[in-house]
Amino acid sequence: MNDMEFAQIITLITKSTGIIPRDSHVTGIKNYVEKRVQEFSQGQSFSSYFNALQVDRTELGNLINCSTVNETYFFREEAQFMVLKNKILPELAQRCGKNIKVWSAASSSGEEIYSLHLLAKSMGINSTCIASDINTEVLAACEKGKYKKNAVRTVDGAKFHSLLEPFKKEDGGFLLPQEICASIERRRINLSKLIDFPTEQDLIFIRNVFIYFNSEMRKNILAKIVSESLAPGGYLFVSMNEVASLDKTVLPDGLEKCSEGNVFYFRRGSQEDVWNKISKL
Repeated sequence: MNDMEFAQIITLITKSTGIIPRDSHVTGIKNYVEKRVQEFSQGQSFSSYFNALQVDRTELGNLINCSTVNETYFFREEAQFMVLKNKILPELAQRCGKNIKVWSAASSSGEEIYSLHLLAKSMGINSTCIASDINTEVLAACEKGKYKKNAVRTVDGAKFHSLLEPFKKEDGGFLLPQEICASIERRRINLSKLIDFPTEQDLIFIRNVFIYFNSEMRKNILAKIVSESLAPGGYLFVSMNEVASLDKTVLPDGLEKCSEGNVFYFRRGSQEDVWNKISKL
């Protein structure tokens, strides 16, 4: 496979997913494609494999699975979870009657959505949770609820590790019970297509996603979230290293940037906010 052929693969990935693979992940994609070319066409030609990608959804899905980055762990970016615990979840519980809707929009293998569910549960808050990802393999892993010990970090998230203790195995890994796994709805959602987004969500986590999209795609996804997915008064969290990239050029009207200490997040204005502004005029 030459450079021009590999460029076709990258273009196809971006066209299909909106993802622009980072340099650190390109080698893994190239190794996968070269291996698949050999398996698929007995080494006859790259074009045989590339043509199959155009017509075989399973083949394209496998390439997309290979192309997504799925590094995550429980209670990642602990400071955000502290803000949830101390401020946002109590507020949402009071407003929503202790039953909140939560969407992890790039859930990977599920550590994020289970972290959100377990935190809410520990506070006596019921949550209706959706985990979505474009990668079908990680959604299957989320359904199993079985994790190795590296699904936690020694420092980051440590303040919440006690919530995982009941599920710890002898080998240091974790196995979540079926009743918890079954409480999470899983969906395959391609964010770049702007379809099938859940509606009226009180809390949305969409972390470590926007770094793989261009500015126009970030703008379109955020506009879709605000117009359809995020309930009035609802909260949106991105990764802390993505906040700076979401400036006025991509943020839609109605999405306010907020902070609690050094933790930044976003909130959709409510009807009450609108009336308060009108009353001050």
